Amino acid sequence: MNSKMLLKLKSVKHRAVRGSLWSTVGFGGSQVIRLGSNLLLTRLLAPEVFGLMALVQVALQALKMMSDLGITTSVMIGRHGDDPDYLNSAWTIQVVRGLLIWLLCCVLAYPMSVIYEAPELLLLIPVVGLTAIFQGFTSPAVLTLKRKIELKKLVSWQISTQFMTTIITIAGAWYFRSIWGIVIGGLIGAVIACLSSYSLPSICKVCFKLDSKSSGEIVSFGKWIFVSSLVSFFINKGDIFILGVFLTKADLGVFSIAAIWSKMALELLQKVNQEVMTPLYAKVFREDRDSIREKIQKARFILLALTLPMIWLMVVCAPFLIEFLYDERYSAAGWMLQILALGSIGAAITATSGNALLSFGDSFGYMVFQISGGLLLILCMLVGGSYFGIVGLIAGVSVAKFFSYPVMVLLMRRHNIWLPKLDAFAAVSSSLVIGGWWFFAA
Repeated sequence: MNSKMLLKLKSVKHRAVRGSLWSTVGFGGSQVIRLGSNLLLTRLLAPEVFGLMALVQVALQALKMMSDLGITTSVMIGRHGDDPDYLNSAWTIQVVRGLLIWLLCCVLAYPMSVIYEAPELLLLIPVVGLTAIFQGFTSPAVLTLKRKIELKKLVSWQISTQFMTTIITIAGAWYFRSIWGIVIGGLIGAVIACLSSYSLPSICKVCFKLDSKSSGEIVSFGKWIFVSSLVSFFINKGDIFILGVFLTKADLGVFSIAAIWSKMALELLQKVNQEVMTPLYAKVFREDRDSIREKIQKARFILLALTLPMIWLMVVCAPFLIEFLYDERYSAAGWMLQILALGSIGAAITATSGNALLSFGDSFGYMVFQISGGLLLILCMLVGGSYFGIVGLIAGVSVAKFFSYPVMVLLMRRHNIWLPKLDAFAAVSSSLVIGGWWFFAA
């Protein structure tokens, strides 16, 4: 191996370590703010408010996924991601997408208010949907920082805007004592984030532009991302859509609290995957394909070693955690959290593999995996609900995470990056730790 190649590998390793560190710091800070806000808001507002807000957010996220063209990913891994024409084309598409999402929010509001028997949604969804417009106008500098894995400035911007948004939201909840405190806080926060994003360093002057070549590359890459993102949303948030039909708004609010805690470790994993590993895998894939399997194995081992113990702790301590942090209105979140956290083990195993497909440009394979996961989620929830009621519905969410693994295996083998020993180690160690705790606790 020549000196030039050694320097490249050292640079890649340094960027991975630095990026992972800042991504973890950003995630930790974000979660502290988010959970602190959640604890304060649960004392100011009733569980029904969180049930309604869960439906509003799930509607907005569904529309975002329905219009997802993989703009961020295409800039991060594309060969022309630093080109001004490419960046401005991506930004222009992003702006149009934000406006489209808001219009669709207006259309979706009435049917959702009827389906979930919640007339409040008729006004809430369009107002919350305005945040998509401001997010669409966010500076393309954010995309450039992600591509270069220069996360220090990006994380600082994200944390500062989230903190300001949280302060405004808590003040609004205290003043209004209703869901409108959360809505107004989120809307003002979106405006602040949009305007402040233009203080980040940019490599080009922002302007509306649709370069035919650049736009064609983005749309070509995103045609499968569009489908896979929609299904990915249903995998991660579809439980709210289904449970919203069967649960009261108060019970749905309790479930949303459990869901927030259950996804903490998994969200850290996904954040590092998206902000660090996806562009890193793409770089190695372009420059040194022979070492890609080894790089993925090392990266996945570290990610699993960091996140699985957090998930194990969540499974073991869930009832005590909820009892300590929340009042009796939210006590049912304890057993819900245990069940959901078990499913996070399966999700962690597949999540550390899935992003490699996008790094290789295999958006079709990623779409296949997401569609199979969405179908399995529906099937498992329906079967579980028919036999065990609400407990079965929630258990179905977790079981589906494990049943999607065989599909991932087929896709990984196509690229020769399936790591059965590592996956078996993750599954067996989880079984021994959690099973051992239940045995000695019984």
